[in-house]
Amino acid sequence: MKNTKEYCNTTDNKVSVVIAVRNEEKYIERCINSILNQDFNHNNFEIIVVNDHSEDATLSIVENLKISNLKLLSLPHGVTSKKEALKLGVENAEFKIIASTDADCILPPNWLRLIANNIDKDADMLLGPIVFEQKSGFLNAFQQLDMMAMQSFQFGLLSINKPTLNNGANLSFKKDEYQLVGGYDKYETPSGDDIFLLEKFNNQQFNIKGLLNQNFIVETVPTKNIGEFLQQRFRWVSKSRFYTGQLLKFLSIIILFQNILQIFIYGQVLLDEKFTNYFIFLLLSKWLIDFILLFLVATFFNRKKSMLYFIPVQLIYPFYIMGVSVASMFLKFEWKGRKY
Repeated sequence: MKNTKEYCNTTDNKVSVVIAVRNEEKYIERCINSILNQDFNHNNFEIIVVNDHSEDATLSIVENLKISNLKLLSLPHGVTSKKEALKLGVENAEFKIIASTDADCILPPNWLRLIANNIDKDADMLLGPIVFEQKSGFLNAFQQLDMMAMQSFQFGLLSINKPTLNNGANLSFKKDEYQLVGGYDKYETPSGDDIFLLEKFNNQQFNIKGLLNQNFIVETVPTKNIGEFLQQRFRWVSKSRFYTGQLLKFLSIIILFQNILQIFIYGQVLLDEKFTNYFIFLLLSKWLIDFILLFLVATFFNRKKSMLYFIPVQLIYPFYIMGVSVASMFLKFEWKGRKY
């Protein structure tokens, strides 16, 4: 594992941090403060906050900060969505390296330094790790384990040069290459700005790298209740029909069928006495592999307490995957006061 000292080199690279905000009064000042506290020359970065018609105190909070290297922009009337806000931010960015994050995130002190030292001629897009803030309770542990599984999936594919997943909470790229691919996608989805941009970079065979470094982990906020959680997951799934990457489509189908198979095994364990031991062995073998992988990931992210919930999460996870997949085809969802 790499340590921070390897990256503490001097660099002339400058970074524009773009944050799209809507109704983020609880978190935006905390996020901006974590950027201001970076171990990075303040003359070498700017913060661009783009307001997407917030209905709370977000706008006034940012206006009152009075920070010299902060730009506050607002989407014009009739123009909405996170993608449009990010687009406006990138268009107004002064520097050639763009770093995006979310308003409910806390950035580690070396975040900008690591971006500046790793976006170079060999990397056009840099993917970084994220983790949920550590909180108690089953729902928080479920989200934590689910996110860590996705992170292992993302960085595992990166290790074999197959960039397939990313997260806009810790994503940076070159502005020139962003413009060459035509910017963000035009799909009418509230999310997906990150993964569809990744697909565009992939299609142009630009260099995409990941930095799996403990000093580069961005913390974000888990949902507070089951209602918010399901709304979030419906939103995430809503973009899947627009995926163009064949590997991502294939792996999504494999994961779906794997969970269907696990539900089938549950049924066989309960109903088929003849092969009960055989199916229990299959189930426990899978769980052991999953446990080892997640334990290693949880150790890296310092979230080993979440592993206390491993068995109950494993038991219900196939039903969660099936339920969200089916329900997302029929149910509408809400995000930040807008219905989709």
